[in-house]
Amino acid sequence: MLSDKEKNLVMLLELPHRISNPRAMMQACTDAAEVIKRQAAEIEALTESSKPKRARNADGTLKADDPSTPENEAWVGGKAPKKKAKKAS
Repeated sequence: MLSDKEKNLVMLLELPHRISNPRAMMQACTDAAEVIKRQAAEIEALTESSKPKRARNADGTLKADDPSTPENEAWVGGKAPKKKAKKAS
């Protein structure tokens, strides 16, 4: 969600003829670039967390699942990805 300051920035950049000072225009573009980078990082974080990822031990080796527990420890978040169907040959 955009803050009021960011909404004002978008409004200014939609009508660039209202910014008469070149330095102010450059500052508005710099601020917009920061907003875009922040939002891209947020989107990246959301997509990263939705992908299944193998859990690792402290030394970097893959963790195994303990079948005696209900949670799957071998995967971060406890859910393994769905297995792909094999082609019959």
